[in-house]
Amino acid sequence: MEPNEPLLAAVGFLAAVVVTLVDGRRAVTWASLAAALGLAPSVAASYGADGAVVLLAAAVAAGVAGVLSHAVAGRLPRVAGVDAGVPVVAGVEGLFGPRSIRVATAVLVLPAASWVSFNIPLGSASTISGVLFPAAVVGGCAGMRLLTARTVLDIAVGVAALGIAVAAAWFLSAGVDTLSSAATVAALAPGAAITSGWLRGRHRAVRRPAQTAS
Repeated sequence: MEPNEPLLAAVGFLAAVVVTLVDGRRAVTWASLAAALGLAPSVAASYGADGAVVLLAAAVAAGVAGVLSHAVAGRLPRVAGVDAGVPVVAGVEGLFGPRSIRVATAVLVLPAASWVSFNIPLGSASTISGVLFPAAVVGGCAGMRLLTARTVLDIAVGVAALGIAVAAAWFLSAGVDTLSSAATVAALAPGAAITSGWLRGRHRAVRRPAQTAS
């Protein structure tokens, strides 16, 4: 049975929306899950179920590893350093707002991803069916999230989603040592989650007690 390309493209687009907009302390986990769930159907249809399992396993590993690293780091004494959720170059409400910038750049990704999926041959992936569109749009939005990053958390989200998107593209292209190579790239997701969780726990901001008026 031929894969339903419009449906696969729609699922990939929804995953890209989550990757673009998600924020908060669990952002890496949600972005990884969204990318994996959005790309797993196209990988399963073109490569096989084992490829989809690799993507989903990487996303689940990212969620578990992020929680564990944060919990372990939180038990250690706080030290000065970079809090993963604190903006480095601008305030959270600075400029036009982080989400507005991400949305603006993501809009540019859509035509680029469509063009890539229909015009760039990649191994066994067809340039006519547009099977590469889900991976291209998720990877493009992840890349834009990296380019517009203001926090370490933004970088971690971009790296995690980009790793899963590249792994999906590797499956679709049926490259050399497909399974092992794609699994290695997908491992960027749990790696990013571990880094983000550790920094949030180790360098967490200390809330100052409210001063009472005398």
